[in-house]
Amino acid sequence: MKKLKSIFSPRKIIIILLIIVGIITVPGLNMPAMSETEAIVTMLCMDKQDENIVVSATVLSPGPNNVPNYQVFTGSGQTLSNAVDAVSLTIGKEMGFAQCEVMALGENLCDIGVMQTLDFMTRTKKVGRNAYLVSFAGDINDFSESMSNLNKEKSLSLEKILKFDERYTLIKNSNIENFYIGYFNDLSLGVMPKVEIKNTEDDNAIEVASGGQSAGDEAETKSGEKEKKYFVNDGSISIFKKGKRVFDVDSKMVKKANFFVNNEQEGALVIENVDDDLYTDATVIVDVVRKQNEIGVRFDGDTPVYRNHMEIVVFVEQVLGNQPKENLLKRNKDFLTKTLLERIKEKVQNDMQDCIDFCKTNKVDLIDAYKHFYKLTNKKFEEYLKITGKENYLDNIKFEFDIKVSNEY
Repeated sequence: MKKLKSIFSPRKIIIILLIIVGIITVPGLNMPAMSETEAIVTMLCMDKQDENIVVSATVLSPGPNNVPNYQVFTGSGQTLSNAVDAVSLTIGKEMGFAQCEVMALGENLCDIGVMQTLDFMTRTKKVGRNAYLVSFAGDINDFSESMSNLNKEKSLSLEKILKFDERYTLIKNSNIENFYIGYFNDLSLGVMPKVEIKNTEDDNAIEVASGGQSAGDEAETKSGEKEKKYFVNDGSISIFKKGKRVFDVDSKMVKKANFFVNNEQEGALVIENVDDDLYTDATVIVDVVRKQNEIGVRFDGDTPVYRNHMEIVVFVEQVLGNQPKENLLKRNKDFLTKTLLERIKEKVQNDMQDCIDFCKTNKVDLIDAYKHFYKLTNKKFEEYLKITGKENYLDNIKFEFDIKVSNEY
């Protein structure tokens, strides 16, 4: 026993542990930093140009005083693998995608199908499936440079913008994982946010630099004037079927579809030509601060019925044109007249019906009717699908609305 104690004395144990730690750590001290051998990619843009695939990678590297420095590198090749290798050869490093936050896919690539691209990037290059997916319109170099400059000049990132947008749009978690889920479901339906780089300004645009220039030093046009680029994110989305983009949905229709989803933020409604005892041909802007949907589905005989009971809480935000006939300092609830409440209800119902008509015409289920019926009326709905098919099942559904509008007070 005494011999064992002498062999395993605390002092000897500590010495042995220090030797082991030294063996493990000392060789690592001579190894180069990961940033010296691997490029940290935070955003990856891809598109098809002519016969080639073009890849543009936004790479993060430490700057002075540990300030992040973003650089954009572009490569092309006949295949995606060749294009990725071309970027690596340009910068002399392997590209690391573990921290990639956004994969942006150009319209040309979206039109021919994106599933092979996603499979290659997630399985071979190890891009995380929580990376955001977004489709974009415009030149790939303009887009990637503009997104880099947006980060440098305005401290904005596309990943944070997309995450914030989830409050206002029907898309939730527009990442690779959820796109795969949509692709493998019965309808093979996928959705991505749609953004754009334009040469002209509009109400929803943010001025950004392009061509590697800073926001204060834009590239010059032939006329000598400064060329400007604008980043547009107005809430539009791209619809995919079986991995291919089939069409885009503009922001107005997305907002109408949003009424079928319980969101954190709802935005505003514009009610025109309000005329009653308080208003005279006024335009009233109403803020929707909260809403709650209760979806019920059933079959009346052979007719499927989709019923939406919705409660909306609103308040009057602004009155344009003719002002109310009474003092504006009165409590807000007094401005929600019976006429205005009816007009709000009418506006919401019309918008929802417009969305349903759009879904039927374009054979796209933005309101998840398929999911609700399949979940609650499985056998009956399967029999119904045998008659209509999965392309036309929306046509014969009867939609009912029960909308209640009230004041937040």
